[in-house]
Amino acid sequence: MAAQVAEYKNVLEDLRDRVGKADQLLIQRTLQNDITEEPEENVNPSTSPQNLPQDKLGSSGFYTEHQATGDAGSTDSVDHINEDFNRSGISRATGYLGKSSEATWMGTLMRRTSDGDFDDKEKNIPQMSFGFGLDPLREDGAKQAKKVRLLSDSCYHCDDVPFLCLDNVQAYQLPPRATADSLLTCYLESVHPVFPILGKTTFLKQFQAFYNNPNINTGPKWLSILNLIFALGARYSGLVRAEWRGIADEHDVYFSRAWLLGLDTDSMWTPADLQKIQIAGLASFYLMARQQINRAFTMSGIAVRQALSLGLHLRNEDPHLADFAKEIRNRVWWAVASTERTLSVMVGRPTCFVGSDCSAPLPLPLEEEMFMSTNQPYDAAAAQQARRLSAGDDDPPYTSASTPSSVSSRANLKDSPIPRSSHNRADRNMISPNNGLFFLYITKLKILDDNILKQLYRPDIKNKTWATVQNIMLSLQGRLDRWRSGLHAVFDFTRTQPDQSFSRQRMCLALMYYSTVIITKRPCLCKMEERVPNETKRGQDIDRASAAECVLAAQSLVDLLPDEINVAIMYQISPWWNMVHHLMQAATALMLELSFNAVHCPDAADVLFVTAQKAVAWLQSMAADDLAAARAWKLSSDALGKVASRIGRRIDDRLTRLVPTGEDVSMQDLLMPSPNYNAASSAYVPMISDEADYLSMQPQTTSSWEPLMFTSYDNYLSNNLSNTQLPPRQQQHQQYQQHQQHQQWE
Repeated sequence: MAAQVAEYKNVLEDLRDRVGKADQLLIQRTLQNDITEEPEENVNPSTSPQNLPQDKLGSSGFYTEHQATGDAGSTDSVDHINEDFNRSGISRATGYLGKSSEATWMGTLMRRTSDGDFDDKEKNIPQMSFGFGLDPLREDGAKQAKKVRLLSDSCYHCDDVPFLCLDNVQAYQLPPRATADSLLTCYLESVHPVFPILGKTTFLKQFQAFYNNPNINTGPKWLSILNLIFALGARYSGLVRAEWRGIADEHDVYFSRAWLLGLDTDSMWTPADLQKIQIAGLASFYLMARQQINRAFTMSGIAVRQALSLGLHLRNEDPHLADFAKEIRNRVWWAVASTERTLSVMVGRPTCFVGSDCSAPLPLPLEEEMFMSTNQPYDAAAAQQARRLSAGDDDPPYTSASTPSSVSSRANLKDSPIPRSSHNRADRNMISPNNGLFFLYITKLKILDDNILKQLYRPDIKNKTWATVQNIMLSLQGRLDRWRSGLHAVFDFTRTQPDQSFSRQRMCLALMYYSTVIITKRPCLCKMEERVPNETKRGQDIDRASAAECVLAAQSLVDLLPDEINVAIMYQISPWWNMVHHLMQAATALMLELSFNAVHCPDAADVLFVTAQKAVAWLQSMAADDLAAARAWKLSSDALGKVASRIGRRIDDRLTRLVPTGEDVSMQDLLMPSPNYNAASSAYVPMISDEADYLSMQPQTTSSWEPLMFTSYDNYLSNNLSNTQLPPRQQQHQQYQQHQQHQQWE
């Protein structure tokens, strides 16, 4: 056995100089561990995780990382629940929230800070004052709540908010053309690049035809899709405070119309088709934007299962279906799959499909107009080359295949962004930056999210050792590093960018990346010395480094936002539908570290406290226009106030008061950084290195928005519309009953 181990060491030594930095780090740490003393394969069966006494596993941790179970970290209790989620209205509205949810992390923080108790033991705490039917901003709200510890106590989601009364909504009423144009533009600019569930070219033609001919017959499903687009556009226009925006809750009206037209019981009971998938997918995205996450998760499951029933998750080789149509269906699949995976992280629940069951090719790194234009026929050879150039080392083989072509044209794409003579996979910069490439990066990152949840947050982690979990985290971080290093130069959020044309896309990728790093390293953000007290030095080093990287990722996420708060501009340049989620993720991770006395980053307590205050200040400014942000702000400000006393600081009193609508907070006075804090303006955000010494890094932040970032937004929202009345159009209902030919709208 010793000779075999020595041979393995020699092989690893040879491989170390041939692989990337992340893999070099993993090999180095493996070689530093004396595996000849106690290889995991030779552990006595009586001391394996399955056979050890229950009181010597997990948080009790009498053994090393090679014997403690995989749930020894912060993800303990992943195989059971401690609450009846059918017990009350608020419990049913919130639902089960797993260990990857920041609401669960907040619950852990609330337990630690309850009554000044900072140990790791669970205890009952008073319920916060924003549960089902409670006003989150009333001073006497705590008196309304029962003193029972529930997951809903630490949740900011708004699933308890009722829908608009559908009886008062005219299903066939539509906005005037000018308003419709603006709402559609908002959707196409802020949502479609991330969520290309529609064939943009086809839909725009249908939209023009519909408003040019009031008697055209579209069918209720197409109108439902249109109203969902209006709902998302109206929600966005309200958040960015566009001058032409309608009434405060106009988006609810549009969503209610969409519900009546395409989401009622009869409509959902009929067999699936592409339009029904688009309706369910758009409804899920809208509910996610409204922070009704439990409802969004349910609706996303419907969209995914309908897509599965049409086989969209598989490669389509039908010779009678045009290649561009196959690509549109691929994008529909990856849009609903990516949303499902996003929601899965937010609620900590499994997705309703398994990635290994999918063979649909990854989306082409091209704008839809590049393969849908009549002047530029679909070129399968160029498409294959685009896939090769954009492929990554971690792409699963079943998603790398190109869409087969049987009748595709071989004509060259005019002004093609793909150099036809090159076949270099590594040179990703040979593809011109575009939203198709941006969506491909999102798709790959969501695949990684799914792998992280499956390997670190599922009940079968109890069947692994903590040492195995540590190696899994290192491997996943390596994949994340390769994803980041594979970004096109224009989408690289870690460097100064002279071109601001893709600033929104870079911000989205940065927020999603740091969010993924946080959930990857979150299992180590706890007092591991109490959970595995006999851990080896290698194991301790991995735990401390991973916890520090989790905290650094949280700090980097908050540092993406400037100190001078302008909520409207922030929504313009960010994934506005998920900003509360990202800020709560980061704020909770920072406060957890502070509650541990910054044990993983002992010299950075001042910096972390400043950054946590900044996150709370952003939530405070967002609270006036968003109930979920108000609940998140109340949770985080209360928790930070308790944590502050632990480190000898005091939260600024101004962070405990709601900011009036339309006002933004100046961070100049609130944020008083320590002498070690570098507040100099920087055009880039720090990159998490494989072996970075967190304590020696100077945190960087952007202090102001770059003006050029918003030129495109100003151009498409410059019109000032004063007429927001919605004229009645009930006569169209009779036309639907008279006309049965909808093929051009299907």
